[in-house]
Amino acid sequence: MGESHSTTCRRAAEREAVTLAGSAYGLGRSRSIIVSDLSAGGARLDARDMPAPGDDVLVVVGPFDGLATVVWRSDDKCGIQFDDVVADETLGRMKREAKWMSVAGWYR
Repeated sequence: MGESHSTTCRRAAEREAVTLAGSAYGLGRSRSIIVSDLSAGGARLDARDMPAPGDDVLVVVGPFDGLATVVWRSDDKCGIQFDDVVADETLGRMKREAKWMSVAGWYR
């Protein structure tokens, strides 16, 4: 994607609150993550020691795996932008899994 992204730009798609367990892989290290909100273009991850803004990560959550760029990071959260928009069908499957996890009492 040839676009330049700044920290002041707003996300194009509204995110939906979810709770999904997954993994993020970056430069020789994996991390356990919780996806706490999700859209076709990006997500907020609850995770420690994520890469710095601008770094790439491979995100694996349920039926989805894809590359993303870290946009912002704090001590235990970060925002990512997916390199490719997540297909509606895959997004729907991820959200259905999140609803199941909520009913099962995971995380929150």
